[in-house]
Amino acid sequence: MVVVGAGPGGLAAAMQLAFAGCDVTVLERQRSVGGRTSSIQSDGFRFDCGPTFFLYPRVLSEIFRSVGYDLMEEVPMTRLDTQYRLTFGNGGQLDCSSDIEAMDRQIAELSPGDVGAFRRFLDDNRVKLAKFRPILESPFRSPLDLFRPSVLSAVPYLNPQRSLAAELQRYFADPRLVIAFGFQAKYLGMSPFQCPSLFSILSFLEYEYGVWHPIGGCNQVSERMADIARSLGVKIQLDEPVQSIELEGRCLRAVHTSRDRYAADSFVVNADFADWMTRHVPNELRRRWSDKAIEKKGSRAARSCCIWESTVRTTTCRITTFTSAATMSKI
Repeated sequence: MVVVGAGPGGLAAAMQLAFAGCDVTVLERQRSVGGRTSSIQSDGFRFDCGPTFFLYPRVLSEIFRSVGYDLMEEVPMTRLDTQYRLTFGNGGQLDCSSDIEAMDRQIAELSPGDVGAFRRFLDDNRVKLAKFRPILESPFRSPLDLFRPSVLSAVPYLNPQRSLAAELQRYFADPRLVIAFGFQAKYLGMSPFQCPSLFSILSFLEYEYGVWHPIGGCNQVSERMADIARSLGVKIQLDEPVQSIELEGRCLRAVHTSRDRYAADSFVVNADFADWMTRHVPNELRRRWSDKAIEKKGSRAARSCCIWESTVRTTTCRITTFTSAATMSKI
């Protein structure tokens, strides 16, 4: 087996395949593992290049457990509370917390007309997640899969015609609260005014399951996954980007790097989809994802945010965990 990309997805695949008895090689173009969760070091400090906090540990816990490890033992984490502070450009702030009573008090002070809305939001999204979890964790290999009982039972909660912002406006009259519970769409590179309403579960996950900080930064998750993969026999080849591929019809038979040719019975490609397809797979072999289709999708891409990071030489700091200035009427 050859896995292309040593980000969390590629490392998870490598761990589980090796645990199942496969001979696995991972090819990574960068000089370190992590992909979009890699890190850089400068002047003795470590900076995450991607995510700076961790959500919903359940999924990764299952991956670690499937190969005989415990996530929280392998990657110590602390649950953040306060999670982050939102400062609104037109006045007011919200110290977001999984303490429901504390949130109720803050919302009552910020927007008295929205008292009780937060609890209704949590209750409804708890049901929504329960309905959609089996779907999100199941493959769809045929149009008939759309008629599975689990899918049909979730249809009333889907509302595909409704945006996330419109969904939140059903609960919150104050536009500041719509932003507070909708800006998480930016994790997906989307605006809450365009993002499907399904993704109200993102902010729900923060309050229900917490916002976590892996000690040493989010890259420590990928680093530990790589260590475990190696202990299971996985070979991780760093600084070795795929330069070309060998196809037999529509089947991938081998990949070439500057150092070697890697043939395998099966491949897992965890590289950037659009870049990989347009760079390596001839357009005429891509029925659905032609260059034109990919370009059309790419034209909708947007920068999620700009981040400034600073360092503090202390273990006790009064700075709020994360502060965001929410000034936009539309993001």
